[in-house]
Amino acid sequence: MAQFSIDLHAHTTASDGTHSPTGLVRRAADRNVRVLGIADHDTVGGLAEAMAAGKQAGVEIVPGVEFSLRHEYDKDFVGIHLLGYFIEPESPVLVEVMEEVKQGRVDQKLKQIEKLTSFGFVVPVDEVFARASGVPGRPHIAAVLMEHNPGRFENIQQIFDEYLGTHAKAHVGRSFALTLAEATELIKQAGGLPVFAHPGAYDADIDPIFALRQAKAEGVEGVEVYYPYQKGHRPAGNTGSWIGRIEAVARELDLLPTGGTDFHGRDHDAVDLGDMGLTGKQYTRLVEGWQCLRERGSSNFKENKKQNPYI
Repeated sequence: MAQFSIDLHAHTTASDGTHSPTGLVRRAADRNVRVLGIADHDTVGGLAEAMAAGKQAGVEIVPGVEFSLRHEYDKDFVGIHLLGYFIEPESPVLVEVMEEVKQGRVDQKLKQIEKLTSFGFVVPVDEVFARASGVPGRPHIAAVLMEHNPGRFENIQQIFDEYLGTHAKAHVGRSFALTLAEATELIKQAGGLPVFAHPGAYDADIDPIFALRQAKAEGVEGVEVYYPYQKGHRPAGNTGSWIGRIEAVARELDLLPTGGTDFHGRDHDAVDLGDMGLTGKQYTRLVEGWQCLRERGSSNFKENKKQNPYI
């Protein structure tokens, strides 16, 4: 049984999860997770199905999204993700921008596959795209690469280290990606809460605390504090020490704390739904904080859009 009944970070087959939206909700119900945040990468395509399944299963679904952002090296925004919670999935401005983000992901994945093919690997495009109901991610490419090139790689991590990581041989930037400031304003325009995702889980070549302070200055309102940080690649620190550090910074910067497992459902994952998350009191404070911010705040997104073609 789950340790926490509120898990605000999980993925479905709409991005790189292994469970369909309905299957994920059923798993949450089986583990006694009563509030489930679904935050697929750069898509809201699984939310309608998940919310319908949630009503049937008695699981409250928090509609979310997780943006992969454009690199901004001067701010240590490299490989950074931004979560958006309590969004309105059918918000016109969100739908419009998400189509551009989706096409940017498709272009990127096709170019990555093309690069891998140029290195002599067999990576059938149709098989990669068949693995996701939405746009495939790098894990889908890696899985197909493993299957069609037996004996070349020991595991998926080796593929990321050599070819698919940020600075690896087959890395390709996106033709369209939002900056952190743009994604923050977009989430607010869609009624949501912008949350800096898992600061302690990024690669060791960025300073996550510095990046978090920069994100606060650009309008981020929350931070994912409670997270199984042993999943990340940063060599120093463990889950407990990272949670403590980020809790302190969240208090200092007046950021709303969130938490979840980042569940994908892969065979090698060490965590299951509800292994990390929020207590009932913490969730109540989060909802109240989000509602207060939306009632009090006003977004200048429309004005920014006139000035910036990337929004």
